[in-house]
Amino acid sequence: MNIPKYYFQGKIILLCLSFFTASSLMLSQPLVWIETELFQDKGGWTSDTQFIDQMGSPFLLAHGLGKPVKDATTSVDFEETGDYHFWIRTRDWIPPGQGPGPGKFNILINDEVTGPVFGADEIFFWHWVYGGTVKINAHKIKLSLKDLTGFGGRCDIICFSKDKIDLPDNLKEIDGLRRKHANIPGKLNEHGKFDFVVIGGGVAGICAAVQAARLGSKVALIQNRPVLGGNSSSEVRVSTTGSTFVNRYPSIGKIVREIDNQEAGMGGPPGLYKDDLRKNVVLNEKNITLLPNLHLYDVVMDKNRIKGVRAVNVTTLEDNYIEGDLFADCTGDATLGILSGADHRYGRESKNITHEASAPPENDNLVMGSSNQWNAIRISEATDFPVEPWMFGFTDDYHFPLTSSSWNWESGFNNYHTVHQAEEIRDLNIRAIYSNWAFLKTKKYEQFKFYKLNELQFVTGKRESFRLMGDHILTEEDVVNKVEYPDAVVTTNWGIDLHYPDPENSKRFPGTEFIAYAVHNSKEKDIYTFPYRCLYSRNISNLFMAGRNISVTHIALGTVRVQRTTGMMGEVIGLAASLCKERKCLPRDIYNYYLGDLFNLIDTGCL
Repeated sequence: MNIPKYYFQGKIILLCLSFFTASSLMLSQPLVWIETELFQDKGGWTSDTQFIDQMGSPFLLAHGLGKPVKDATTSVDFEETGDYHFWIRTRDWIPPGQGPGPGKFNILINDEVTGPVFGADEIFFWHWVYGGTVKINAHKIKLSLKDLTGFGGRCDIICFSKDKIDLPDNLKEIDGLRRKHANIPGKLNEHGKFDFVVIGGGVAGICAAVQAARLGSKVALIQNRPVLGGNSSSEVRVSTTGSTFVNRYPSIGKIVREIDNQEAGMGGPPGLYKDDLRKNVVLNEKNITLLPNLHLYDVVMDKNRIKGVRAVNVTTLEDNYIEGDLFADCTGDATLGILSGADHRYGRESKNITHEASAPPENDNLVMGSSNQWNAIRISEATDFPVEPWMFGFTDDYHFPLTSSSWNWESGFNNYHTVHQAEEIRDLNIRAIYSNWAFLKTKKYEQFKFYKLNELQFVTGKRESFRLMGDHILTEEDVVNKVEYPDAVVTTNWGIDLHYPDPENSKRFPGTEFIAYAVHNSKEKDIYTFPYRCLYSRNISNLFMAGRNISVTHIALGTVRVQRTTGMMGEVIGLAASLCKERKCLPRDIYNYYLGDLFNLIDTGCL
């Protein structure tokens, strides 16, 4: 599938919120620029911050499960009254030619509909839509977003100008206008210098931060979400899997067990995922500074060493700077590593590169898919759910009689890029879920009439994206042949578990697959302890990594990617970071000179 050039402006991770020079647009009056994520009352709309690197900023999303959400409102000041042109930045999330877009909404000024219906113009990427002219009769107005469908309408920016202008599509230019006109505080929030800066507050990041802090390191834990836990948080809702009880080193896994949500399942009630427990564990560590809602977008380098990171607060758009001696990339997407210039890979390596029995003959971009969890509940009254023109066509011989998530509902694979097209993947998942549910509620009405779609997580859980290369790249042959390495430290028991597009689903929905099958032979003999050298970068001297972005091939990722294993990775790099502080050395030096000290530290119980 061709990826639009829109997704490749600048770096792989776009520096979308840097302080760029404002646009050179010649205007007779300043723009009146409204970032929707800063609305005073978001109503039933929600701020979606997952795709900042691709489209430039958070935006408001009308995620109403087919029911229009409550209006979002804010007040807007105008220096001058009079006639204004206005535009909004949005996208139609259904590909063109596949039915009128579902995400329809109106702009209201002082409770009056102004301009056309937005969100259904068959333009499949973020763009400006001209709304026409409006007379502003007062210096303060009420501005509202009115959702019309509950099916994923989205709005990023609303802009007014007395001149009819061409607004830029380039993200750097948009950010220049944002910085000039959106009244965002220009002061840089500096948080000081830390021994260890952990980017990513999933299971791996929590464990890395807690372990290092308990051994005396001053730690910053930066998370771009309001909650901790990543894929196993209440935002994504995947239970923690793998085992912490088969380790070569029994002391590793203690922190994972401390924050474990046990068998919470997929798509279960939010309380099962123990967000508060994890937050309290982190907040109880006096050596950890927790920085939630900060999204990393840039790094400051000193040759091949990270000096500091810049991050935008996704709730205020304020800029932040954090310095450190050592850093850990626990983002999953390898965001920190790629921004710093770390060696990395994406997709499947060919057999002649890895010499793996299961490797394909040629390199390709196939990765495991991403998922969105959902559930329906039984109620006392019968309910309907509409069949819409944009939905997939399920049939009597091909549909899924489910009332909750199944592991094999995932998309991306080699049709969409897991990072660069993450929004499209999320939307494809949601489209498939809505479509199947509409089929059940119409064609299988008697069976499902008392079920109501209760929750559908708009935050996506990813299985695979970029992987950072370390001094050792774990391969299938390492795992299958149980190759012994002197620095073997983290034990996995999951077995190599890889997901591929389901052939029947590919046949019926070519290019938009959303169902997977797994190749997973999980047996006791699959227990394997892999090397410390997979947990630090081979070319960025002070960068650790833990999680699904460590130094493995695509195939070997299938065994290390589950969350109890990633949490144990975090514990190990937390131990190594504390040892680096004590010895005044870098991650590679632990392997070269202090490996015995690392194992001694592990043997003493870690905590």
